[in-house]
Amino acid sequence: MSLLNCVNREIGRFGSSVTITQQGESVSTRAFLEPLRYRNKIYIGGEYRPLGALRREKYLYVGKPDHRLIEDESVIEMQGSRYIVKRRETYFVKDTPIYEWAILVPYGEQREDEYDTDTTGD
Repeated sequence: MSLLNCVNREIGRFGSSVTITQQGESVSTRAFLEPLRYRNKIYIGGEYRPLGALRREKYLYVGKPDHRLIEDESVIEMQGSRYIVKRRETYFVKDTPIYEWAILVPYGEQREDEYDTDTTGD
């Protein structure tokens, strides 16, 4: 069995049901989606948030490679929660795409890293 078939089988077997919406189309598939814990956030520039600050939680998505995601456009819905793709990559072995990897944030909320850095004006 090829590596691609093995990964696709395991995502289909153990992944959660998700809906991907992008470019006006929706598709149902299976994927892994989990919160990134503090130990993982050091790799993506996250940090603990003080009380009263904006939310900074991020989520890891791993799905089948036949559903390529689009940064800042693809919306993932799982169990009534919606997330938007902030960063994505396709993992390849040789020239074969094996799985789609992405960092997601809750959809529709203003986030600290989306503020303009220079709002003082001269």
